[in-house]
Amino acid sequence: MSSITGLSSDFGNQSLALAMTKRANDANAQQALQLLHGAAQSTEQIQAAAPTANATDSLGANIDIKV
Repeated sequence: MSSITGLSSDFGNQSLALAMTKRANDANAQQALQLLHGAAQSTEQIQAAAPTANATDSLGANIDIKV
């Protein structure tokens, strides 16, 4: 009978460890999603603030230099 009690106790500890690991993984995943969301918002803000390209943006981009 003692082997069953020992097994039951070990199962309880393993279940608790598994539950704690799952909570930690869930918390890490939530933090990663928040980080990605923040990065996406920053990118959108940068793109919205950037001037749009027009024909004069390429003026002087190709310069032939002869030595």
